[in-house]
Amino acid sequence: MINTTKIYWADKLGATSAILCIAHCIAVPTLLAMGIGFISNPIIAYLFIAIAFISIYKATKDVNTKPISIFLWLSFIGFVVSMLLENQAEIFEYTMFFFSGAIVLGHLYNMRYCPK
Repeated sequence: MINTTKIYWADKLGATSAILCIAHCIAVPTLLAMGIGFISNPIIAYLFIAIAFISIYKATKDVNTKPISIFLWLSFIGFVVSMLLENQAEIFEYTMFFFSGAIVLGHLYNMRYCPK
């Protein structure tokens, strides 16, 4: 019998950090206009990348369904590429939102439908 009450900490961490990343990306222009500049520090972006990597690695390490693992890793790669190239073209700012949302959906799907 599958224990459905088990806490999937990696998926919860990943979904939460991706949601916070989206909120951060939305809030930065407003906060910069208000004179709050520390929030645009690149260290914050690298922190989101590190948390995403750790949570996806832990969430997919023992998962039995390969499609969700592939989806999460492709979303992560797309997110990182978009983040690194966001200053090159405006489209990468939007793809960063898309891939961050995909990471959230992947973690939520993994929590709901992939037994550990």
